[in-house]
Amino acid sequence: MRKCIRVLILIFLLLLAPSVSLGQTRALLVACSEFVTQHDLGNASSGNLHMIGSALLSADVDANDLSIEDGTIATREQLAAAIDGAFAESDEDDLSILYLCTHGVLSSSDDGQVYLLLGNGQTETPLMAGELCELVSGVQGDKLLILDACFSGALIGRGLPAQTALPGVRRTIDHAYSAQYAEPFLADPSIHVLTSADGFESSWYFDSEQLTTGAVSYFASAISSGLGLYGALEADLNGDGAVTLDELHRYLRVALPSSSCQMLSASAQALVLPSSTGSILSRPLSGFAYGSSLLHADDPTFEFSFTVSRENTNVQYRLIDFADGRWNWEGAETFMDGGDHADATLAVGRKTRTLTLSGDVPASGGYMMLQIFSVSGSEVILCSERLIAVQPAQSDAGLSVRAGAYACAGAAAEVPIAVRMSVPGEVTVCVYDQNGELVRRVAYSQLTRPAPDFMTMFYWDGRDMHGNPVEPGSYVVTAETRVNGERRTAECELTV
Repeated sequence: MRKCIRVLILIFLLLLAPSVSLGQTRALLVACSEFVTQHDLGNASSGNLHMIGSALLSADVDANDLSIEDGTIATREQLAAAIDGAFAESDEDDLSILYLCTHGVLSSSDDGQVYLLLGNGQTETPLMAGELCELVSGVQGDKLLILDACFSGALIGRGLPAQTALPGVRRTIDHAYSAQYAEPFLADPSIHVLTSADGFESSWYFDSEQLTTGAVSYFASAISSGLGLYGALEADLNGDGAVTLDELHRYLRVALPSSSCQMLSASAQALVLPSSTGSILSRPLSGFAYGSSLLHADDPTFEFSFTVSRENTNVQYRLIDFADGRWNWEGAETFMDGGDHADATLAVGRKTRTLTLSGDVPASGGYMMLQIFSVSGSEVILCSERLIAVQPAQSDAGLSVRAGAYACAGAAAEVPIAVRMSVPGEVTVCVYDQNGELVRRVAYSQLTRPAPDFMTMFYWDGRDMHGNPVEPGSYVVTAETRVNGERRTAECELTV
């Protein structure tokens, strides 16, 4: 019943959308919720279509350019027909967006295969990375694939730590294995991919009878917020009024704490995404600002602020710790804001809060997730969330770095860079030539995340800071961090 209500809401929003087509952006939203061999996804998939569809409509994507397939795609042929129907009129100047929400599956056999699962409850079909790439390769213009599925990063060879077996796979994964998945997408620079998770992570969703959209994935919620569904362009990091794919990816790295969003794109900084020109939905809490997400065990104080825009609003906080290789959802700590009034509601205006985690973080440090909900009557809305990392007071970084397979100058390939750091921290990764000149800054003060073997993966496309392929030769990859105020570095050599 709730699924039908959401579909009706989305149809209503479609009717309210502008009647003049931009002629530039088209979208196909596909959700599979019922399966034969896997558990059903229930309301989450339809809730995601509602969120993503609403965000695109608020960005003035014409209703005629938005196609929805909710529970109707179970074969490659059906997906191919839907893609052809949605993007048949695309040309070289257009952007075609395919959002696909379904199960991501890791094979339990020694072949180590990873695939998306299409299904409608009676029929289901595995969809491999190369097959997905082939299905969209004939569409003219830029193609953005948004994959909302567990282990989806593995489909583009991302987030597969070297020498670490994937869950459910007995085979050891190496860089050559990762490259075979990334290669089809790298070969076509017009295809851009954004995934909800690393190659070893699950994708999570929040399910509540009180949510306006029912269940919804944290990934879909964060994307919609970043593109301005609630008014503010949260992913517009440089404040120029537009959101690029690169900005959205960097925003998701901090706004999506439960999983590690991955991106594969040859021109992410140039690809401008449709973003809101006026909010369709609203939230009682907005304008979130956070202090440093890297805390220290001897002073684990986290500061943040937000604006309350609706009277009689309560605020609920939820803290989830990362323990034994997983998010401890069952043991999450939930508590209410004290509020400004006797009933714990907050007055309209700007609020500043300080959260001390002393009793929640082990002495060895670790990771936590803070989620902030607004509660207005029976309506509960997830308004913001952040990853928090706590560094132990006395420790050694255990920092090391190594690069994967050699790169080929000018080729469509990437070099995986594995940085191991035994404690949480912020890492800067750079590539230098043999003269010590900076060639490319791959990452700057990037917060580490929970990962197997404490390994954080970075990727270099063999280009310099101006986007030009580097010359063949020897290069040095460096990783730098600070632990207890002291600078630590590690380096390795790389031959191109």
